[in-house]
Amino acid sequence: MRAVSFVKRLQWDLPGTVCRHGLTIGDVDNDGDNELVVGTTEGELYIFKGSELWQKISGLGLVTSVAVGDIFNYGRNALVVICGDGWAHIFYSPRSVNPNITNATSTIQQSTKDVIDQDNIKLDFSSLDQIDSNNEANELSGKMECVHVQRIPTNTKIVLVADVDKDGANEMILGLTDRVVRSYRWSSNLELGRGKLVGLNKWECANQIGTVTLQHMADGTPTLLVAQPGGTFMRIKYNLEDCRLDDETHQKNGETAASYVDYQTLGISRMRNQNISTEIIGDLESAPEVRRDSLDPAEGRKKSAIENLKINRTLGNIDLSSGDQVDGNILGGNVILGDYDVKSEKDFLLPSYKDFSCHDNSNNNNEGNLKAKDINETDVTDKKNSSQVKPYALATLDGTIMLVKDEIILWSMQVDHQIFALCRLDITGDGSDEIVACAWDGQTYILDQQRNSVRFQFEEPVRAFCTGNYNVTPGISTPCVVYNSFNNKIFLYYDVTLPSMVTKPLNPIEELSFEEERTLDDLLGDCTDTERQQRMQQLTEWLLYGMS
Repeated sequence: MRAVSFVKRLQWDLPGTVCRHGLTIGDVDNDGDNELVVGTTEGELYIFKGSELWQKISGLGLVTSVAVGDIFNYGRNALVVICGDGWAHIFYSPRSVNPNITNATSTIQQSTKDVIDQDNIKLDFSSLDQIDSNNEANELSGKMECVHVQRIPTNTKIVLVADVDKDGANEMILGLTDRVVRSYRWSSNLELGRGKLVGLNKWECANQIGTVTLQHMADGTPTLLVAQPGGTFMRIKYNLEDCRLDDETHQKNGETAASYVDYQTLGISRMRNQNISTEIIGDLESAPEVRRDSLDPAEGRKKSAIENLKINRTLGNIDLSSGDQVDGNILGGNVILGDYDVKSEKDFLLPSYKDFSCHDNSNNNNEGNLKAKDINETDVTDKKNSSQVKPYALATLDGTIMLVKDEIILWSMQVDHQIFALCRLDITGDGSDEIVACAWDGQTYILDQQRNSVRFQFEEPVRAFCTGNYNVTPGISTPCVVYNSFNNKIFLYYDVTLPSMVTKPLNPIEELSFEEERTLDDLLGDCTDTERQQRMQQLTEWLLYGMS
Protein backbone atom coordinates (compact mmCIF):
# COMPACT_ATOMS: atom_id res chain seq x y z
CA MET A 1 0.00 0.00 0.00
CA ARG A 2 1.33 3.41 -0.98
CA ALA A 3 2.26 5.75 1.88
CA VAL A 4 1.51 9.48 1.72
CA SER A 5 2.61 12.39 3.87
CA PHE A 6 0.66 15.50 4.85
CA VAL A 7 2.65 18.45 6.17
CA LYS A 8 0.21 21.35 6.54
CA ARG A 9 -1.15 21.23 10.05
CA LEU A 10 -2.27 23.23 13.06
CA GLN A 11 -1.65 22.21 16.66
CA TRP A 12 -3.39 23.25 19.88
CA ASP A 13 -3.00 22.19 23.49
CA LEU A 14 -6.27 20.85 24.84
CA PRO A 15 -6.35 19.83 28.52
CA GLY A 16 -8.91 17.17 29.21
CA THR A 17 -10.23 13.91 27.83
CA VAL A 18 -12.14 13.88 24.55
CA CYS A 19 -14.65 11.11 23.84
CA ARG A 20 -14.83 9.33 20.50
CA HIS A 21 -17.65 11.57 19.21
CA GLY A 22 -16.65 14.65 21.17
CA LEU A 23 -15.34 16.64 18.20
CA THR A 24 -16.83 17.76 14.91
CA ILE A 25 -16.43 20.31 12.12
CA GLY A 26 -19.24 22.62 11.03
CA ASP A 27 -20.41 26.19 10.57
CA VAL A 28 -21.58 26.93 14.10
CA ASP A 29 -22.03 30.72 13.72
CA ASN A 30 -23.49 30.71 10.20
CA ASP A 31 -20.80 32.95 8.74
CA GLY A 32 -20.04 30.61 5.85
CA ASP A 33 -16.80 29.28 7.38
CA ASN A 34 -16.48 25.96 9.18
CA GLU A 35 -15.14 25.75 12.72
CA LEU A 36 -13.77 22.91 14.84
CA VAL A 37 -15.72 22.08 18.00
CA VAL A 38 -14.18 19.93 20.74
CA GLY A 39 -15.82 18.95 24.04
CA THR A 40 -14.10 17.31 27.00
CA THR A 41 -15.28 15.13 29.84
CA GLU A 42 -14.23 17.91 32.24
CA GLY A 43 -17.08 20.08 30.95
CA GLU A 44 -15.05 22.36 28.68
CA LEU A 45 -16.12 23.24 25.15
CA TYR A 46 -13.55 24.64 22.72
CA ILE A 47 -14.40 26.28 19.39
CA PHE A 48 -11.51 26.89 16.99
CA LYS A 49 -11.82 29.32 14.10
CA GLY A 50 -8.98 29.61 11.61
CA SER A 51 -5.70 29.08 13.44
CA GLU A 52 -6.85 30.39 16.82
CA LEU A 53 -9.08 29.40 19.72
CA TRP A 54 -12.23 31.44 19.12
CA GLN A 55 -14.36 30.63 22.19
CA LYS A 56 -14.20 28.53 25.33
CA ILE A 57 -17.26 27.52 27.34
CA SER A 58 -17.01 25.94 30.79
CA GLY A 59 -19.24 24.16 33.27
CA LEU A 60 -21.15 21.86 30.94
CA GLY A 61 -20.59 18.45 32.48
CA LEU A 62 -19.28 15.26 30.92
CA VAL A 63 -19.41 16.07 27.20
CA THR A 64 -19.66 12.86 25.18
CA SER A 65 -20.80 14.05 21.74
CA VAL A 66 -21.34 17.23 19.75
CA ALA A 67 -23.17 17.98 16.51
CA VAL A 68 -23.80 20.97 14.25
CA GLY A 69 -27.11 21.26 12.44
CA ASP A 70 -30.42 23.06 12.03
CA ILE A 71 -32.02 21.63 15.15
CA PHE A 72 -34.54 24.50 15.41
CA ASN A 73 -35.55 24.17 11.73
CA TYR A 74 -35.04 27.90 11.23
CA GLY A 75 -32.67 27.48 8.30
CA ARG A 76 -29.54 28.15 10.40
CA ASN A 77 -27.13 25.91 12.25
CA ALA A 78 -26.98 25.45 15.99
CA LEU A 79 -24.48 23.62 18.18
CA VAL A 80 -25.83 20.63 20.11
CA VAL A 81 -23.74 19.46 23.06
CA ILE A 82 -24.73 16.18 24.73
CA CYS A 83 -23.47 15.27 28.19
CA GLY A 84 -23.25 11.72 29.46
CA ASP A 85 -24.76 12.73 32.79
CA GLY A 86 -28.09 13.48 31.13
CA TRP A 87 -28.08 17.05 29.82
CA ALA A 88 -28.48 18.56 26.36
CA HIS A 89 -27.15 22.06 25.73
CA ILE A 90 -27.99 23.99 22.56
CA PHE A 91 -25.85 26.97 21.59
CA TYR A 92 -26.75 29.60 19.03
CA SER A 93 -24.95 32.61 17.64
CA PRO A 94 -26.73 35.92 18.45
CA ARG A 95 -25.75 37.22 15.05
CA SER A 96 -27.75 34.48 13.37
CA VAL A 97 -30.76 34.76 15.71
CA ASN A 98 -31.62 38.42 15.24
CA PRO A 99 -29.21 40.76 13.45
CA ASN A 100 -31.11 43.82 14.72
CA ILE A 101 -31.06 42.91 18.40
CA THR A 102 -28.34 45.44 19.21
CA ASN A 103 -30.24 48.30 17.64
CA ALA A 104 -33.41 47.29 19.44
CA THR A 105 -31.61 47.15 22.79
CA SER A 106 -30.09 50.59 22.25
CA THR A 107 -33.48 52.05 21.34
CA ILE A 108 -35.14 50.59 24.43
CA GLN A 109 -32.37 51.84 26.72
CA GLN A 110 -32.47 55.35 25.24
CA SER A 111 -36.25 55.57 25.62
CA THR A 112 -35.93 54.37 29.24
CA LYS A 113 -33.40 57.11 29.96
CA ASP A 114 -35.70 59.73 28.45
CA VAL A 115 -38.64 58.63 30.61
CA ILE A 116 -36.55 58.70 33.79
CA ASP A 117 -35.08 62.11 32.92
CA GLN A 118 -38.58 63.48 32.52
CA ASP A 119 -39.40 62.39 36.06
CA ASN A 120 -36.25 64.15 37.35
CA ILE A 121 -34.89 60.92 38.79
CA LYS A 122 -31.13 60.36 38.73
CA LEU A 123 -29.85 56.78 38.55
CA ASP A 124 -26.53 55.12 37.74
CA PHE A 125 -26.71 53.56 34.27
CA SER A 126 -23.23 52.05 34.39
CA SER A 127 -24.64 48.55 34.85
CA LEU A 128 -26.99 49.01 31.89
CA ASP A 129 -24.13 50.32 29.79
CA GLN A 130 -22.03 47.30 30.74
CA ILE A 131 -24.79 44.87 29.77
CA ASP A 132 -25.32 46.71 26.53
CA SER A 133 -21.61 46.64 25.73
CA ASN A 134 -21.45 42.89 26.41
CA ASN A 135 -24.42 42.24 24.14
CA GLU A 136 -22.90 44.40 21.46
CA ALA A 137 -19.56 42.60 21.77
CA ASN A 138 -21.25 39.21 21.41
CA GLU A 139 -23.26 40.55 18.51
CA LEU A 140 -20.22 41.77 16.64
CA SER A 141 -18.12 38.68 17.33
CA GLY A 142 -20.95 36.20 16.86
CA LYS A 143 -19.92 34.25 19.97
CA MET A 144 -22.10 31.29 20.86
CA GLU A 145 -24.71 31.62 23.61
CA CYS A 146 -26.61 28.85 25.37
CA VAL A 147 -30.27 29.20 24.42
CA HIS A 148 -31.65 25.92 25.74
CA VAL A 149 -30.80 23.32 28.39
CA GLN A 150 -32.87 20.18 28.84
CA ARG A 151 -32.74 16.96 30.78
CA ILE A 152 -32.33 13.82 28.64
CA PRO A 153 -31.55 10.16 29.38
CA THR A 154 -28.04 9.48 30.62
CA ASN A 155 -25.28 7.49 28.92
CA THR A 156 -25.60 9.08 25.48
CA LYS A 157 -22.58 8.36 23.27
CA ILE A 158 -23.52 9.80 19.85
CA VAL A 159 -25.84 12.50 18.52
CA LEU A 160 -27.08 13.02 14.97
CA VAL A 161 -29.10 15.96 13.59
CA ALA A 162 -30.91 15.04 10.37
CA ASP A 163 -34.32 14.64 8.76
CA VAL A 164 -35.04 10.96 9.35
CA ASP A 165 -38.77 10.90 8.60
CA LYS A 166 -38.83 12.87 5.32
CA ASP A 167 -41.09 15.60 6.70
CA GLY A 168 -38.73 18.48 5.92
CA ALA A 169 -37.85 19.07 9.59
CA ASN A 170 -34.70 17.88 11.31
CA GLU A 171 -34.74 15.56 14.29
CA MET A 172 -32.13 14.83 16.93
CA ILE A 173 -31.11 11.18 17.13
CA LEU A 174 -29.35 9.87 20.23
CA GLY A 175 -27.46 6.61 20.52
CA LEU A 176 -27.03 5.38 24.09
CA THR A 177 -24.67 2.89 25.65
CA ASP A 178 -27.81 1.20 27.02
CA ARG A 179 -28.47 -0.27 23.52
CA VAL A 180 -31.20 2.32 22.93
CA VAL A 181 -31.76 4.76 20.06
CA ARG A 182 -34.03 7.76 20.69
CA SER A 183 -35.35 10.53 18.46
CA TYR A 184 -36.41 14.06 19.42
CA ARG A 185 -37.84 17.05 17.60
CA TRP A 186 -37.82 20.71 18.58
CA SER A 187 -41.34 21.91 19.37
CA SER A 188 -42.02 25.62 19.72
CA ASN A 189 -44.58 28.17 18.61
CA LEU A 190 -42.77 31.03 20.29
CA GLU A 191 -39.41 32.72 19.92
CA LEU A 192 -36.07 30.96 20.03
CA GLY A 193 -35.27 29.20 23.29
CA ARG A 194 -38.89 29.03 24.47
CA GLY A 195 -39.63 25.57 23.19
CA LYS A 196 -38.34 22.13 24.09
CA LEU A 197 -37.13 18.87 22.63
CA VAL A 198 -40.01 16.41 22.50
CA GLY A 199 -39.38 12.67 22.41
CA LEU A 200 -40.69 10.84 19.36
CA ASN A 201 -39.43 7.26 19.23
CA LYS A 202 -37.40 4.74 21.13
CA TRP A 203 -35.77 1.63 19.70
CA GLU A 204 -33.91 -1.05 21.62
CA CYS A 205 -31.06 -2.89 19.95
CA ALA A 206 -29.93 -6.42 20.57
CA ASN A 207 -26.31 -5.47 21.24
CA GLN A 208 -24.11 -2.49 21.96
CA ILE A 209 -24.33 0.44 19.56
CA GLY A 210 -21.26 1.42 17.58
CA THR A 211 -22.35 4.44 15.56
CA VAL A 212 -25.59 5.75 14.05
CA THR A 213 -25.66 7.11 10.51
CA LEU A 214 -28.19 8.27 7.93
CA GLN A 215 -28.72 6.30 4.71
CA HIS A 216 -31.22 7.11 1.94
CA MET A 217 -32.94 4.43 -0.11
CA ALA A 218 -33.45 4.49 -3.88
CA ASP A 219 -36.73 6.39 -3.57
CA GLY A 220 -35.20 8.97 -1.25
CA THR A 221 -36.63 7.51 1.94
CA PRO A 222 -34.24 8.13 4.84
CA THR A 223 -33.26 5.27 7.12
CA LEU A 224 -31.08 4.98 10.19
CA LEU A 225 -28.24 2.47 10.21
CA VAL A 226 -27.17 1.44 13.70
CA ALA A 227 -23.86 -0.41 13.86
CA GLN A 228 -23.92 -3.65 15.82
CA PRO A 229 -21.03 -5.92 16.89
CA GLY A 230 -19.57 -8.40 14.45
CA GLY A 231 -19.89 -6.32 11.29
CA THR A 232 -23.69 -6.21 11.42
CA PHE A 233 -26.13 -3.34 11.66
CA MET A 234 -29.76 -2.59 12.35
CA ARG A 235 -31.79 -0.63 9.80
CA ILE A 236 -34.58 1.61 11.07
CA LYS A 237 -37.04 2.81 8.47
CA TYR A 238 -39.20 5.51 9.98
CA ASN A 239 -42.89 4.80 10.22
CA LEU A 240 -44.49 8.18 9.61
CA GLU A 241 -47.54 7.22 11.63
CA ASP A 242 -45.27 6.32 14.52
CA CYS A 243 -43.72 9.83 14.67
CA ARG A 244 -45.89 11.11 17.50
CA LEU A 245 -45.24 12.87 20.75
CA ASP A 246 -44.59 10.90 23.91
CA ASP A 247 -47.48 12.53 25.75
CA GLU A 248 -50.01 11.42 23.13
CA THR A 249 -51.96 8.28 23.96
CA HIS A 250 -52.16 6.25 20.79
CA GLN A 251 -52.55 2.52 20.42
CA LYS A 252 -50.47 1.02 17.63
CA ASN A 253 -49.91 -2.47 16.38
CA GLY A 254 -46.46 -3.50 17.56
CA GLU A 255 -46.00 -5.88 14.66
CA THR A 256 -46.53 -3.06 12.16
CA ALA A 257 -43.97 -0.85 13.88
CA ALA A 258 -41.48 -3.71 14.08
CA SER A 259 -41.75 -4.34 10.36
CA TYR A 260 -39.73 -1.18 9.79
CA VAL A 261 -36.74 -2.53 11.73
CA ASP A 262 -34.51 -5.27 10.37
CA TYR A 263 -31.05 -6.66 11.02
CA GLN A 264 -28.45 -7.05 8.30
CA THR A 265 -25.67 -9.58 8.85
CA LEU A 266 -24.11 -9.12 5.38
CA GLY A 267 -23.13 -12.81 5.47
CA ILE A 268 -19.54 -12.07 6.40
CA SER A 269 -20.34 -11.85 10.11
CA ARG A 270 -20.26 -15.67 10.40
CA MET A 271 -16.50 -15.60 9.83
CA ARG A 272 -15.71 -12.98 12.47
CA ASN A 273 -15.74 -12.48 16.19
CA GLN A 274 -19.38 -11.78 16.94
CA ASN A 275 -18.49 -9.33 19.71
CA ILE A 276 -16.09 -7.10 17.79
CA SER A 277 -17.16 -3.44 17.68
CA THR A 278 -18.34 -1.96 14.38
CA GLU A 279 -18.35 1.51 12.83
CA ILE A 280 -20.62 2.54 9.95
CA ILE A 281 -20.90 5.57 7.69
CA GLY A 282 -23.73 6.06 5.19
CA ASP A 283 -24.71 8.18 2.19
CA LEU A 284 -21.34 8.07 0.49
CA GLU A 285 -21.38 10.34 -2.53
CA SER A 286 -20.38 8.61 -5.76
CA ALA A 287 -19.18 10.21 -8.96
CA PRO A 288 -20.73 8.97 -12.24
CA GLU A 289 -19.30 5.64 -13.39
CA VAL A 290 -17.59 5.31 -10.05
CA ARG A 291 -17.38 1.54 -10.14
CA ARG A 292 -16.42 -0.97 -12.79
CA ASP A 293 -19.06 -3.23 -14.21
CA SER A 294 -17.52 -6.15 -12.37
CA LEU A 295 -18.20 -4.39 -9.08
CA ASP A 296 -21.78 -3.48 -9.93
CA PRO A 297 -24.05 -6.18 -8.48
CA ALA A 298 -26.98 -5.03 -10.58
CA GLU A 299 -25.27 -5.75 -13.89
CA GLY A 300 -25.35 -9.49 -13.37
CA ARG A 301 -29.03 -9.42 -12.49
CA LYS A 302 -29.84 -7.32 -15.55
CA LYS A 303 -28.00 -9.72 -17.87
CA SER A 304 -29.80 -12.64 -16.23
CA ALA A 305 -33.13 -10.92 -16.83
CA ILE A 306 -32.33 -10.50 -20.52
CA GLU A 307 -31.33 -14.15 -20.85
CA ASN A 308 -34.50 -15.26 -19.08
CA LEU A 309 -36.54 -13.09 -21.40
CA LYS A 310 -34.94 -14.82 -24.40
CA ILE A 311 -35.66 -18.22 -22.87
CA ASN A 312 -39.27 -17.27 -22.27
CA ARG A 313 -39.68 -16.17 -25.88
CA THR A 314 -38.02 -19.34 -27.18
CA LEU A 315 -40.17 -21.65 -25.14
CA GLY A 316 -43.29 -19.86 -26.34
CA ASN A 317 -46.24 -22.17 -25.84
CA ILE A 318 -44.50 -24.59 -23.53
CA ASP A 319 -46.68 -26.77 -21.39
CA LEU A 320 -47.05 -25.08 -18.03
CA SER A 321 -47.48 -28.43 -16.35
CA SER A 322 -43.69 -28.57 -16.16
CA GLY A 323 -43.64 -25.44 -14.02
CA ASP A 324 -42.58 -25.51 -10.45
CA GLN A 325 -45.60 -25.88 -8.22
CA VAL A 326 -44.01 -23.77 -5.49
CA ASP A 327 -43.25 -20.51 -7.26
CA GLY A 328 -44.54 -21.15 -10.78
CA ASN A 329 -41.14 -20.73 -12.43
CA ILE A 330 -40.34 -22.86 -15.47
CA LEU A 331 -37.92 -25.56 -14.43
CA GLY A 332 -34.37 -24.59 -15.27
CA GLY A 333 -35.28 -21.00 -16.15
CA ASN A 334 -35.50 -19.19 -12.83
CA VAL A 335 -32.89 -16.86 -11.39
CA ILE A 336 -31.87 -17.97 -7.94
CA LEU A 337 -30.54 -14.76 -6.42
CA GLY A 338 -31.83 -12.15 -8.85
CA ASP A 339 -34.72 -9.73 -8.73
CA TYR A 340 -36.01 -10.62 -12.18
CA ASP A 341 -37.49 -14.09 -11.79
CA VAL A 342 -39.64 -14.79 -14.84
CA LYS A 343 -42.80 -16.42 -13.50
CA SER A 344 -45.48 -18.13 -15.50
CA GLU A 345 -49.05 -16.99 -15.30
CA LYS A 346 -51.43 -18.69 -12.92
CA ASP A 347 -55.18 -18.83 -12.95
CA PHE A 348 -56.61 -16.96 -9.98
CA LEU A 349 -60.01 -17.49 -8.44
CA LEU A 350 -60.78 -13.77 -8.48
CA PRO A 351 -61.28 -12.02 -11.85
CA SER A 352 -58.46 -9.83 -13.04
CA TYR A 353 -58.23 -6.88 -15.42
CA LYS A 354 -57.68 -9.05 -18.48
CA ASP A 355 -60.98 -10.86 -17.89
CA PHE A 356 -62.82 -7.59 -18.56
CA SER A 357 -60.46 -6.22 -21.21
CA CYS A 358 -61.93 -5.46 -24.63
CA HIS A 359 -58.72 -6.53 -26.38
CA ASP A 360 -58.16 -9.97 -27.78
CA ASN A 361 -56.33 -11.88 -25.11
CA SER A 362 -55.88 -14.94 -27.31
CA ASN A 363 -53.12 -13.35 -29.36
CA ASN A 364 -49.99 -14.97 -28.00
CA ASN A 365 -47.67 -12.66 -29.91
CA ASN A 366 -49.21 -9.51 -28.46
CA GLU A 367 -49.17 -11.07 -25.04
CA GLY A 368 -45.49 -11.87 -25.37
CA ASN A 369 -44.76 -8.34 -26.52
CA LEU A 370 -46.58 -6.91 -23.52
CA LYS A 371 -44.57 -9.14 -21.20
CA ALA A 372 -41.34 -8.08 -22.84
CA LYS A 373 -42.35 -4.44 -22.53
CA ASP A 374 -43.16 -4.84 -18.85
CA ILE A 375 -39.84 -6.53 -18.16
CA ASN A 376 -37.97 -3.84 -20.08
CA GLU A 377 -39.75 -1.12 -18.12
CA THR A 378 -38.95 -2.93 -14.89
CA ASP A 379 -35.33 -3.25 -15.96
CA VAL A 380 -35.09 0.48 -16.68
CA THR A 381 -36.74 1.34 -13.37
CA ASP A 382 -34.47 -0.96 -11.39
CA LYS A 383 -31.44 0.42 -13.22
CA LYS A 384 -32.48 3.95 -12.30
CA ASN A 385 -33.13 3.02 -8.67
CA SER A 386 -29.84 1.15 -8.42
CA SER A 387 -27.92 4.15 -9.69
CA GLN A 388 -29.62 6.38 -7.12
CA VAL A 389 -28.73 4.20 -4.13
CA LYS A 390 -25.65 5.46 -2.34
CA PRO A 391 -23.16 2.98 -0.91
CA TYR A 392 -22.16 2.83 2.74
CA ALA A 393 -19.08 1.56 4.51
CA LEU A 394 -18.44 -0.54 7.59
CA ALA A 395 -15.28 -1.12 9.59
CA THR A 396 -14.59 -3.43 12.51
CA LEU A 397 -12.05 -3.25 15.29
CA ASP A 398 -10.21 -6.29 13.91
CA GLY A 399 -9.27 -4.34 10.77
CA THR A 400 -11.97 -5.23 8.25
CA ILE A 401 -13.23 -2.48 5.93
CA MET A 402 -16.24 -3.12 3.69
CA LEU A 403 -18.09 -1.15 1.03
CA VAL A 404 -21.73 -2.17 0.74
CA LYS A 405 -24.52 -1.25 -1.65
CA ASP A 406 -28.03 -2.68 -1.53
CA GLU A 407 -26.86 -5.05 1.23
CA ILE A 408 -24.34 -6.55 -1.19
CA ILE A 409 -20.67 -6.36 -0.24
CA LEU A 410 -18.88 -4.77 -3.20
CA TRP A 411 -15.47 -5.39 -1.68
CA SER A 412 -13.82 -6.15 1.63
CA MET A 413 -10.32 -5.32 2.79
CA GLN A 414 -8.35 -6.56 5.79
CA VAL A 415 -5.66 -4.46 7.50
CA ASP A 416 -3.45 -5.30 10.45
CA HIS A 417 -4.50 -2.39 12.67
CA GLN A 418 -7.41 -1.89 15.06
CA ILE A 419 -9.82 0.56 13.45
CA PHE A 420 -11.92 2.61 15.85
CA ALA A 421 -13.11 5.53 13.67
CA LEU A 422 -14.67 5.66 10.21
CA CYS A 423 -15.34 8.91 8.32
CA ARG A 424 -15.87 10.24 4.81
CA LEU A 425 -13.91 12.91 2.95
CA ASP A 426 -13.54 13.95 -0.69
CA ILE A 427 -9.76 14.03 -0.97
CA THR A 428 -9.35 13.83 -4.75
CA GLY A 429 -11.90 16.55 -5.48
CA ASP A 430 -13.85 14.47 -7.99
CA GLY A 431 -17.15 14.64 -6.11
CA SER A 432 -16.84 11.09 -4.79
CA ASP A 433 -16.34 10.45 -1.09
CA GLU A 434 -13.28 8.54 0.04
CA ILE A 435 -13.43 6.29 3.10
CA VAL A 436 -11.10 7.36 5.91
CA ALA A 437 -10.42 4.79 8.64
CA CYS A 438 -8.26 5.58 11.66
CA ALA A 439 -6.61 3.09 14.02
CA TRP A 440 -5.67 3.56 17.67
CA ASP A 441 -1.95 3.77 16.85
CA GLY A 442 -2.44 6.63 14.38
CA GLN A 443 -2.37 4.57 11.19
CA THR A 444 -4.89 6.15 8.83
CA TYR A 445 -6.23 4.41 5.72
CA ILE A 446 -7.79 6.31 2.83
CA LEU A 447 -9.75 4.21 0.33
CA ASP A 448 -11.78 5.19 -2.68
CA GLN A 449 -14.84 3.31 -3.85
CA GLN A 450 -12.77 1.27 -6.31
CA ARG A 451 -10.69 -0.15 -3.42
CA ASN A 452 -7.61 1.91 -4.27
CA SER A 453 -5.93 2.82 -1.01
CA VAL A 454 -3.17 4.87 0.56
CA ARG A 455 -2.05 5.14 4.16
CA PHE A 456 -0.88 7.96 6.38
CA GLN A 457 0.97 7.39 9.64
CA PHE A 458 0.20 9.85 12.43
CA GLU A 459 3.05 9.92 14.92
CA GLU A 460 1.03 9.48 18.15
CA PRO A 461 -1.70 7.21 19.48
CA VAL A 462 -5.15 8.62 18.77
CA ARG A 463 -8.04 9.04 21.20
CA ALA A 464 -10.58 10.79 18.92
CA PHE A 465 -10.73 11.42 15.19
CA CYS A 466 -12.91 13.26 12.67
CA THR A 467 -12.79 14.67 9.13
CA GLY A 468 -14.41 17.56 7.31
CA ASN A 469 -13.85 20.74 5.36
CA TYR A 470 -12.19 23.38 7.55
CA ASN A 471 -11.57 27.06 6.87
CA VAL A 472 -8.04 28.02 7.83
CA THR A 473 -8.45 31.11 5.65
CA PRO A 474 -11.87 32.83 5.59
CA GLY A 475 -13.79 31.93 2.48
CA ILE A 476 -11.54 29.00 1.53
CA SER A 477 -12.33 25.53 2.90
CA THR A 478 -10.05 22.55 2.39
CA PRO A 479 -10.36 18.86 3.31
CA CYS A 480 -8.83 18.13 6.69
CA VAL A 481 -8.36 15.35 9.24
CA VAL A 482 -8.32 15.98 12.99
CA TYR A 483 -6.53 13.89 15.61
CA ASN A 484 -6.81 14.11 19.38
CA SER A 485 -3.82 12.44 20.98
CA PHE A 486 -3.48 10.96 24.45
CA ASN A 487 -1.03 13.79 25.20
CA ASN A 488 -3.94 16.26 25.26
CA LYS A 489 -3.19 17.86 21.92
CA ILE A 490 -5.27 18.57 18.83
CA PHE A 491 -3.64 18.13 15.44
CA LEU A 492 -5.51 19.43 12.40
CA TYR A 493 -4.06 18.53 9.01
CA TYR A 494 -5.56 20.82 6.38
CA ASP A 495 -5.39 20.89 2.60
CA VAL A 496 -5.41 17.09 2.63
CA THR A 497 -5.70 16.53 -1.11
CA LEU A 498 -4.40 13.96 -3.57
CA PRO A 499 -4.42 14.31 -7.36
CA SER A 500 -5.33 10.65 -7.69
CA MET A 501 -5.65 7.55 -5.56
CA VAL A 502 -3.53 5.55 -8.00
CA THR A 503 -0.05 6.23 -9.32
CA LYS A 504 0.11 7.14 -12.98
CA PRO A 505 3.20 6.94 -15.24
CA LEU A 506 4.69 10.22 -16.33
CA ASN A 507 4.03 10.46 -20.05
CA PRO A 508 4.31 14.05 -21.28
CA ILE A 509 3.43 13.00 -24.83
CA GLU A 510 -0.23 12.60 -23.81
CA GLU A 511 -0.40 16.31 -22.92
CA LEU A 512 1.15 17.55 -26.17
CA SER A 513 -0.93 19.47 -28.66
CA PHE A 514 -1.35 18.35 -32.25
CA GLU A 515 1.35 20.72 -33.52
CA GLU A 516 3.76 19.62 -30.81
CA GLU A 517 3.18 15.95 -31.63
CA ARG A 518 3.85 16.64 -35.31
CA THR A 519 7.07 18.47 -34.41
CA LEU A 520 8.16 15.52 -32.27
CA ASP A 521 7.44 13.07 -35.09
CA ASP A 522 9.49 15.16 -37.48
CA LEU A 523 12.32 15.26 -34.97
CA LEU A 524 12.36 11.51 -34.43
CA GLY A 525 11.83 10.67 -38.10
CA ASP A 526 10.47 7.47 -39.62
CA CYS A 527 11.73 4.53 -37.62
CA THR A 528 10.64 1.32 -35.97
CA ASP A 529 9.25 1.17 -32.45
CA THR A 530 12.59 0.01 -31.05
CA GLU A 531 14.50 2.81 -32.76
CA ARG A 532 11.84 5.32 -31.70
CA GLN A 533 12.23 4.24 -28.06
CA GLN A 534 16.01 4.60 -28.27
CA ARG A 535 15.74 8.06 -29.83
CA MET A 536 13.21 9.11 -27.19
CA GLN A 537 15.66 7.97 -24.51
CA GLN A 538 18.46 9.99 -26.12
CA LEU A 539 16.21 13.04 -26.40
CA THR A 540 15.19 12.74 -22.75
CA GLU A 541 18.80 12.47 -21.60
CA TRP A 542 19.72 15.51 -23.69
CA LEU A 543 16.83 17.54 -22.25
CA LEU A 544 17.71 16.55 -18.68
CA TYR A 545 21.49 16.58 -18.69
CA GLY A 546 22.53 18.32 -21.91
CA MET A 547 25.02 17.13 -24.46
CA SER A 548 28.14 15.44 -23.20
